[in-house]
Amino acid sequence: MTRDQLKTVFKILANVYPNFEVSSEKLDIWHEFLQDQDYDAVMERVKAHVKEKKFPPTVADLREQKEKVPPYYDELMYDINAGEDWA
Repeated sequence: MTRDQLKTVFKILANVYPNFEVSSEKLDIWHEFLQDQDYDAVMERVKAHVKEKKFPPTVADLREQKEKVPPYYDELMYDINAGEDWA
């Protein structure tokens, strides 16, 4: 995502949420954390957020959400006897 694309996101958020403050410092910080994100995907998350939430999104709300898998998941997936000893 480019700075100009993030400015578009900020314009939407500032118009929908009157308490969403925009500054060049905020733009710099948000851009640092969103520059690796796909603009179209972020815009879809913005639209969904605006339709459902009363408060403006955070950076985390707009980032791609990756499914968190527990570290032991692979072991349980392939161990046919997993969990047998505690039953």
